[in-house]
Amino acid sequence: MNRVDQAKWLTLPNVITTVRILGSPGLILLAIAGEPYWLGGWAVFLVFTEWLDGFLARRLHVTSAVGARLDTIADAIFYSSLLGAIVALRPDLIRREITWIAAAVASYLLSWLASWIKFRCLPSYHTWAAKGVWLIVGTGIVCLLADGPLWPFRTAMACVVLTNLEAFCITIVLPECRVDVPTFWHARRKQRASQH
Repeated sequence: MNRVDQAKWLTLPNVITTVRILGSPGLILLAIAGEPYWLGGWAVFLVFTEWLDGFLARRLHVTSAVGARLDTIADAIFYSSLLGAIVALRPDLIRREITWIAAAVASYLLSWLASWIKFRCLPSYHTWAAKGVWLIVGTGIVCLLADGPLWPFRTAMACVVLTNLEAFCITIVLPECRVDVPTFWHARRKQRASQH
């Protein structure tokens, strides 16, 4: 790897994203160890790193397609690990909430599949909705693991579905693969600009 390629990868936001990638499987280990409170705390920390890497990338002016794609991979590993952790720790919750979880997973896969078929790349839109849903997901997971009310978790899953449907619609209207598309409205604007 030459110095230019290293400069694209070795930024503080990408290091934080890498921490999320490497730290996410720890959720499963904490679940296997039977530590729901540590699991909840670690999940909240990882959600915080999602916010922090994006904030620092914008603040330090080091946003890049490389960072956006790395962040997409980190999100997939986090969500997969979180689901695996809940399966390991509380299979009863999975059975009880399977409809909500299945809807979120299916919408995520639909979004990825549409982008892969159309562009041969994974979606890395980092929409405003996706940025906001992280906080809702974190709250929902903590409530679920703490045997709190179910509505925060179900609200989180519904928000995940809506966010993924927006990403799917963005893929449909974009003329080419792009990263960091804040909303469907922005994608439509890009589509109209490409037609003129």
